[in-house]
Amino acid sequence: MKGFCKIAAATPRLLLGNAAANAVEAARLARLAASGGAAVVAFPELSLTGYTCGDLFFREESLDAAERALADFARATADLPIISIVGFPERSGSAVYNSAAVVCRGEVAGVVRKRSLPTYREYYEARQFTPAPRDEQPKVFDAGGFRFCVEICEDLWTPVPPSSLAAASGIDAVFNLSASTDYLGKADRRRDMVRHQSLRLGCAYAMSCAGVGESSSDAVFGGDSMIAVSGGIASENALFARDSSVVEAVVDVEALRYRRRSSTSLASIEAPVQTVAIDVRLPEAEPTQVSRSPFVDSFGEKGWHRGILSIQAAALARRMESAHSKRLVVGVSGGADSALALLGAAAALDRLQLPRSNLLAVVMPAFGSSDATQKTAAALGRAVGANCRVVDIREACRRHLADIGHSEDLHDIAYENVQARMRTMVLMDIANMEGALVVGTGDLSEIALGWNTYNGDHMSMYQLNASVPKTMVLGALRLIAEESAEPLRSLLAGIASAPITPELVPGAAANDSEARLGPYELHDFFLFHYLADGADADRLLALSRIAFRGAYDDETIDRTLKTFLRRFRQSQYKRNCVPDGPKTTLSLSPRADWRMPSDASM
Repeated sequence: MKGFCKIAAATPRLLLGNAAANAVEAARLARLAASGGAAVVAFPELSLTGYTCGDLFFREESLDAAERALADFARATADLPIISIVGFPERSGSAVYNSAAVVCRGEVAGVVRKRSLPTYREYYEARQFTPAPRDEQPKVFDAGGFRFCVEICEDLWTPVPPSSLAAASGIDAVFNLSASTDYLGKADRRRDMVRHQSLRLGCAYAMSCAGVGESSSDAVFGGDSMIAVSGGIASENALFARDSSVVEAVVDVEALRYRRRSSTSLASIEAPVQTVAIDVRLPEAEPTQVSRSPFVDSFGEKGWHRGILSIQAAALARRMESAHSKRLVVGVSGGADSALALLGAAAALDRLQLPRSNLLAVVMPAFGSSDATQKTAAALGRAVGANCRVVDIREACRRHLADIGHSEDLHDIAYENVQARMRTMVLMDIANMEGALVVGTGDLSEIALGWNTYNGDHMSMYQLNASVPKTMVLGALRLIAEESAEPLRSLLAGIASAPITPELVPGAAANDSEARLGPYELHDFFLFHYLADGADADRLLALSRIAFRGAYDDETIDRTLKTFLRRFRQSQYKRNCVPDGPKTTLSLSPRADWRMPSDASM
């Protein structure tokens, strides 16, 4: 698929000091990576000789063997559509450098020298090697538009790694050739370094670590190779594997570039680089697996449901303090959004050490309300310790419909919105009576789709769920239910499994939001990749067909995508005047993540 590239990190089984044999094994692994569709593969530091050769690096025969091995490797991989990065001792005059050779189509396209030579604890590289000259600019390799840089082991552990200097010029990946030793706790620290650098630079970061075959005289090498993308580990191998291994990851290069363009801090770094062009057409990659729940997978660290409530509680408590208010009003429908907002409001009162009786849960039956949801709403309010009140708005809505000359039998958008606006008016007026704040319940998915009534549920005094998508709302309720006692446990589990409906029209079928809009699972998928990755319609369609293969047919996906794109564009006028609300994942607030004119033609 256009915009995707597979990269790899190899850990070969080494024959220490036998450069010819190591070149053969590296070529075998390069061929294996190429057969799997990889465009670039990195090998460990000094992979042609081994890292622990010590003073053998001074000897002419060792350096001659390394040069021959590099040439042999280049010839053996000349027919492969892959770029290989191998480590070797580079002889230059009287100096020996710890270097990486970038090899493609039988040629060495460029060489990168290690800058920082560790001379602490088990390391003493300065005895054999010379660091790269101080005035040597970082190299950025451009292979048909795919841009990457190379750094060697310790370079990453310095205050300003070479990859950080190269980042401003735009790099899609960093390849680190490493001979990092292993002891207790080292693997976690190394993994954190790789993850954080990939996150900091907004790119992929592949590290290939030396493993089996290195000397075990004073340290052990675990072969801990890994690939991180934007702060998350995409692929890694097992420590202390007995045989050669290759780890691979498909990288969404277009998404990374969009995110970097959206983060102007990267471009603010001024660092000259040397660009090396490689005349090669790299193979495109097809992602074999695409997450169906990108919001959860991107933001859902352990205990993420508690994290949502913590953010909501802290934000709402701060707003209550600034507004000098000690009471909250939430319209509770028996649905998922109002349930999460009610829990967040209760948590805010707990944070301020105020009684939960200061939380007023208002149930407002209307034309489409079912007895079951109204009972659930009232029971939920009692279960969290709120003060419950029922305000039947049906007669008020009938009078208003009559006042404006609208038939109660005509179930059009005005009929539906009369109820939504009446509910908002009731909540606002009760809040004024009680000296309270109205807590909005609408979620990020509804805001994206404009699935809310302008100046109805679109409006509140603080929009608590504003950046929580529907799939996360439902997931959070399920997880909170598992950790709760009865009756809250059963109430939340039932709400999370019930059909999603605004209950504005009589009859269950007419109220099914997903029947009218398409599955929220698809809408949230589109929303994430549209906002986070800048995906266009073609890309959204291609990704969704991979992610939801077997779950939805192509017609459903196509129809839902068209609905998403149309409604997202048309609903900006609502988003440009939304209340404040805390950012939890991505945001559509015009004061935060998303600024767009209401009348844009897209």
